Amino acid sequence: WLQLGQQVRLGLEENLVACPEGAVTALLHSVGALDEAEGEMAALELVKMLHHLVASGGLPALGVKPQDGGEPWRQQWLLTAASLIRFAYLKWVQVPQDSSSKEATLPPILPALQAHNSFVFKQTVGDFVRSGVYDLALTENSVLFSEAFAFMAFCRMHEVDYVLESGVYKGVSTEVWSLFAKDVSAVDIFISNEANERLSRRSNVRLFEGDGRSLLPQLLTEQPGRKAAIFIDGPKGELAIRLALSLREHPQVAFVAIHDMAPYRQELGKLGAFFLSDESWYQEAYGHLDAPFKARPDMPAGGTMAFL
Repeated sequence: WLQLGQQVRLGLEENLVACPEGAVTALLHSVGALDEAEGEMAALELVKMLHHLVASGGLPALGVKPQDGGEPWRQQWLLTAASLIRFAYLKWVQVPQDSSSKEATLPPILPALQAHNSFVFKQTVGDFVRSGVYDLALTENSVLFSEAFAFMAFCRMHEVDYVLESGVYKGVSTEVWSLFAKDVSAVDIFISNEANERLSRRSNVRLFEGDGRSLLPQLLTEQPGRKAAIFIDGPKGELAIRLALSLREHPQVAFVAIHDMAPYRQELGKLGAFFLSDESWYQEAYGHLDAPFKARPDMPAGGTMAFL
């Protein structure tokens, strides 16, 4: 079923519309093979896509709902499959988002660690400022320096010398990690020319094209015994969280940081997050590190970095 499932997945929406019964059957039969061949995250992504398109009405042409007027047998078959897909999504993929209302003051995700984290940051902020980070060229949609500083500080605390990254974009965060890590391995589905050019002068950076969900575990096993930290900026959302939770179990991994996590703040606390970069006390103390970005309102950047 593996090759058939992979083929159906390539044109998922078109195949679902053309033959929903055949497409869903092929994909559900192939989930186990995908898990074995491409890793757990590939299987979870497939469940998420099927939930969106089949179980949640993301593809109205399927006519899953009874009022859509499809043939009765097709309605019942798809409704049954949709129920199973929805259960799998809610059980193994979904990470609930917070309510839309945002607090004016964001407390520490783990108050008991605030004093400890504050001490760690005070010991390392000078090294960060002197690292050369302010000499780097800025681009849009990169990490803020306050976020990068927190990552660097926890690397120093854990004596990390190997950083792995999933989601390179234009290579800004990758270049920042190269300033303080002995080695950096960065993965993206497609490495842009801008990223290649930016990072070509960094001899301690290796770039890999491919799926970070499968490549990151491989890269870890190639460097046995090294203490590593991981930064995930792709995949996004709940799939990023699931990937982080999986990688966190690896004995070499000191911590995992995930970008753009503001909507998941409450749930991340339940899952073991020990720091978020948008905590009010932290921004009051170290938000000044982002001065170059604040001087460029035409250049959107940053998000909330969560540490697990």
